[in-house]
Amino acid sequence: MKQGERPGDGGEQTEKKILLSSISALIAETTTFPIDLTKTRLQLHGESDSLARPTNALRVASEIVRHQGPLSLYKGLSPAIIRHLLYTPIRIVGYENLRNLLVGDNITGGSFSLPTKALVGGISGVIAQWHR
Repeated sequence: MKQGERPGDGGEQTEKKILLSSISALIAETTTFPIDLTKTRLQLHGESDSLARPTNALRVASEIVRHQGPLSLYKGLSPAIIRHLLYTPIRIVGYENLRNLLVGDNITGGSFSLPTKALVGGISGVIAQWHR
């Protein structure tokens, strides 16, 4: 048990981690979604017509806003948020729980080897993908 932790706090800590990771996923997805949408449109622009005039991300984003309105930068955001509200907490909290299960309190210096981190991260990622 860690210093300052009371018996029975494990569930509360897990719930807190799930809540905080969900909120962080919501903020991250909302912030990066317009950039990702612009990137996708820019890629499609390059594939659609090789003779079209050269363009850049700023021009693509401004065209989206001009023709479809500023909120169109967020079209499709709700499915992405729902995905991340489920996927991210499973991955993050699952990683921590698996790490503690496999390594326990035998961590020297508060860290463990890179192969162990990769193994635990891979397992938690597979579990999170399987639950989507």
